[in-house]
Amino acid sequence: AAAGLYRRAAGTSGEPLFLPLPAASTFGAYPGAVAVTMALIARRRGCGGQRIEIPLFSSLFTTIGIHLVKMHDSEYLDYFPFGRQVMARQYQCADGRWVQNQGMYKHFTYRFMEAAGHPEWIEEVEPLLGKDLDPAAADRWVGRFREAFRQRTAQEWEDAISATGSACAICRSIDEWMAHPHAIAAGMVVEVEDATLGPMKQPGIAVRLRGTPGAIQGRAPLEGEHTREVLEEMPTREGPRPARPPGQQTDLESALQGVRVLDLCIVLAGPTCGRTLAEFGADVIKIDDPRRPYDPLGSIDVNRGKRSILIDLKTEVGREVFWRLVETADVVLENYRKGSLARLGLGFEDVRKRKPDIVYASVNTYGYDGPWSGRPGWEQLAQATSGIQVRRGGRDGAPLTLPFPMNDYGTGLLLAFAVALALYERHRSGLGQSVDCGLTLTACLLQSPYFLDFPGFERREPEGRDVRGYSALSRLYAASDGWFYLHCPSEGGWSGLTSLPNFTSLAADRRFATGADRQANDAELAAELDPIFARRAVEEWTALLDPLGVSVMRNGSYRDLGRDPAIRQAGLIVSRDHPGLGRVDHPGNTARLSRTPMRLGRPSQVPGAETEAILLEVGYSQREIEALEAAGVVSRTKE
Repeated sequence: AAAGLYRRAAGTSGEPLFLPLPAASTFGAYPGAVAVTMALIARRRGCGGQRIEIPLFSSLFTTIGIHLVKMHDSEYLDYFPFGRQVMARQYQCADGRWVQNQGMYKHFTYRFMEAAGHPEWIEEVEPLLGKDLDPAAADRWVGRFREAFRQRTAQEWEDAISATGSACAICRSIDEWMAHPHAIAAGMVVEVEDATLGPMKQPGIAVRLRGTPGAIQGRAPLEGEHTREVLEEMPTREGPRPARPPGQQTDLESALQGVRVLDLCIVLAGPTCGRTLAEFGADVIKIDDPRRPYDPLGSIDVNRGKRSILIDLKTEVGREVFWRLVETADVVLENYRKGSLARLGLGFEDVRKRKPDIVYASVNTYGYDGPWSGRPGWEQLAQATSGIQVRRGGRDGAPLTLPFPMNDYGTGLLLAFAVALALYERHRSGLGQSVDCGLTLTACLLQSPYFLDFPGFERREPEGRDVRGYSALSRLYAASDGWFYLHCPSEGGWSGLTSLPNFTSLAADRRFATGADRQANDAELAAELDPIFARRAVEEWTALLDPLGVSVMRNGSYRDLGRDPAIRQAGLIVSRDHPGLGRVDHPGNTARLSRTPMRLGRPSQVPGAETEAILLEVGYSQREIEALEAAGVVSRTKE
């Protein structure tokens, strides 16, 4: 609530829509796993142990991400207006079901029109691409698309569009996805023999280390089940600590000091991984195509702390430049369609032949196992196919997307976790490997409380546009001056609440006498509380209820976070000058490490700003650089 995740969703009543996914806990866990692994790397390198802190409120700034970027001195230009307003939408099909269509780039738009049987539209839409799209034109095209989608079923559209190499997914329920052939084949769904419930389906492992793979270690234990075993494993006395191995660093400033990363990624998920590695001290070189449109808004958020070079990797000479860079690199990051870089001779096996200890990290939408591993996709498609959009919109209504790109940012953090694990293994064994993850794997993990099934299970979970919380005592309420979240988790809290004059009648009401009674009559309790809470302001309720063990938090807006001095002081939002853009606000760091702290990194640079400096570093002469630039192989400025 404090971070503004309970937003007013379009097409709803205008009230804030509760998000039943455990976003704060999940986004505390993701950077927590990264930070722990980085601390282990630092310890192996001689730094010793350290303390890590990740407040859950702070962790949400990562998932809000690009929505916190604010340009004070320049205007944002959308390079994909047709893609955002027309292509990237949900459309209802002939069978009443919905699909999430996608495809921001020109070739995806053309492929869709071929799949739709309207190649004549291509000539008409071509002048509109990459330019401002006036509302009337957007409405006309959306109307055409709506009419086209009504001509076929959702399954027919998913199959037809995917067959062209474009992107579309049915908006499925979580039950449908858990039974889907791809989810099963890709290991997104696994079966564990639970101690009390029997065979249970749960999320699989979200990150894949191909050289040192992880595994489900076993079912969830019963409380205290392994007490004796653990006690017997404990040493009877503490022996001497091993001496620090010779040659390790004692002056380590960051966990990844001396590590070089080549970042080939675009959009959000992949670049978030590169940014995270830079925050832990890696030298990250961002390699971009000189002809790809530059999106400054996204770049501000996910490319800070990196150096930038522009190389045309589709040319043989450009690939020779890449190989020169690989000689100095420890990690390669990429998020292209499965096999794309291999077709250019830049896949993992190609890189490993030249650099056997390389860590090669890849990210896509559907993971790298299973029949959909080669399909293109985006955040919205992962939400659609995994059941998230149906949960938000309700099974009988139009699907709704999440308020922020949680799978993009979450997957970027998980890929950084995989890279850190692989680097830790390399420190131990000297071996490199490929690692990978996918947006839909992350979407399954994000739904962990609901991503399960077992014999006799009945799905009764918060779904739809009218959801305001988990129960009458843990939900959003309207006060006289705005909305707030109430959380009353214990009998003590209930006693405290009903000790106040406004609520004493509830204590004597037999419908609410016990916790079980309150659960059975939850809707009636919420109806009783609604008019009472509407009588006072949020601050009044906070002052009255917090001392009684009942939590009250104003439902904020993420747009207000930048005006809070405490948030600025904590470094969760920073304001800095960016080359060519002037003063810009953007999110800061969230994890706190006591010995090797995260670093903010310098503001994101104009693409190509360090082309010359990087090429000089790897041995090119000034004359050779000028020749490469004249041939269009490298560039110091975006076209």
